[in-house]
Amino acid sequence: MDTFGFTQKKFLCLAEKNQHRHIIGWLSAFYQKIATNRVTEAAFEDFCSRYETILKWIHLPLPPRPGSGTRPRIEYISDAIQFHRRAAGTPLRDDTLLEPITFQDRPTPGVKLPDFHYQVALDGLRSLFNVGSIFRTCDAAGVRSVILGNTLGKEHPQVQKTAMGAQEWISQEKTSDLAQTLVEKKSQGFRIIAVETAVGSVPCHEFAWPPKGVVVFGNEEYGISSHVMPMVDDTVHIPMFGKKNSLNVANAVAVILFQIVLSATKN
Repeated sequence: MDTFGFTQKKFLCLAEKNQHRHIIGWLSAFYQKIATNRVTEAAFEDFCSRYETILKWIHLPLPPRPGSGTRPRIEYISDAIQFHRRAAGTPLRDDTLLEPITFQDRPTPGVKLPDFHYQVALDGLRSLFNVGSIFRTCDAAGVRSVILGNTLGKEHPQVQKTAMGAQEWISQEKTSDLAQTLVEKKSQGFRIIAVETAVGSVPCHEFAWPPKGVVVFGNEEYGISSHVMPMVDDTVHIPMFGKKNSLNVANAVAVILFQIVLSATKN
């Protein structure tokens, strides 16, 4: 059985937040064993019994035990860890989450890929979690290439964390001069389309999306940089109906890419 490392007397001598931190460490180690299929049915039941005993020590409610199978157990331990993170005052950010467990990542039979040739260009993005999320969205939408202008890419662990493996199927092109790279893309027949709230921009659902293009998304603070905008052929925007006039850039990428997919499937 996975021992906890504390007697009841010693554990209750700890400060409350330290109690939760020790529980988190113990649960996390067991989580890794479940994720790598190193836990028998009997071992899991023993672990649950031990965990319930510890919860009784500190007068916390007992969660219902999960059903059989890896996924319910993963969910049980993950939820328990996040409960104790909150109790310990640990911020629940992307970088505090557990390593993702992927179930059934494989092509869906019968799904036809969109008939278009698009790339996403990122102009000076700073949030690596946004970048990772964009890699994941590109994979979901059928976009296979990302241009990184002064932006870190899939070699960075924080990008990998939110990409959840999607970065393995997306190529990246890194450049310190995105404007010049876009000029080269024009010579290859790509139309350069900026996503920006600018005068004269077209609502994304009304734009006639060409079959071949580079969609440019700007920095989280100031948008597309002034030296990149002159390279743009068209500008589109996402209509806003609330008080805020912008979306998180990763969310904006998702809206635009699936608008392009929708357009391509109608043509």
